[in-house]
Amino acid sequence: MSEPTRLDALRCADQDRETVATLLNNAYADGRLTFEEHADRIALAYDAKTFGDLNALTSDLVAFETPQPPAPYPATPPAPAPTPYPPATVPPSAVPATTRAFTGGSALLSTFSPGRVSLVAGSVNLSAWLGEARLDLIGAAFEQRETTVRISSGMGEVRIRVPEGVEVDLSGLTLVMAETKIKGLVPRPDGIRLNLVGTVIMGEVKVVGPDMDQRRYERFIK
Repeated sequence: MSEPTRLDALRCADQDRETVATLLNNAYADGRLTFEEHADRIALAYDAKTFGDLNALTSDLVAFETPQPPAPYPATPPAPAPTPYPPATVPPSAVPATTRAFTGGSALLSTFSPGRVSLVAGSVNLSAWLGEARLDLIGAAFEQRETTVRISSGMGEVRIRVPEGVEVDLSGLTLVMAETKIKGLVPRPDGIRLNLVGTVIMGEVKVVGPDMDQRRYERFIK
């Protein structure tokens, strides 16, 4: 048995845990993991502290020559603040240049709800495992017109409320005994496009827009 490498002892980040969770989701969808194995490994992935913890969960799922997860990225100078493209209801001046873009969050046996989001990054990660992720984009500005929302969910629910001018594409989602619901969208030719991609297992993804019952629209993510 080989000695642990220095990389095994390095602390992993949320992005590394999400990468392993995606690999486990794909392995389950391919039939390489049972439901129980998948559930156990997902829980361990989100509890992982080091790359060694993550490697132990995928050593029988990847080829021997596949490299281990990369070390954390070296510090780089901060990039210039992007020029957000907001919906018509949000003028550019309403978003301070120092605003940090929202990049996502996770719900594991819990509820994730970040509240009001001022600026949405071009790529967002949402996870809901035996929990619920609620994302309210009313009043938000967007870094890019084409925004990707990566969803990883097992026996969980993802709820997204969007304003007028937002189009949603669900074709990138892989559903395993799961379903999607979309209602009330009011897209515009020059508006925002949300591309939802990822894997949903025995769960549900719901997206609503303003063209529906106003009371239900207002209470959708509460």
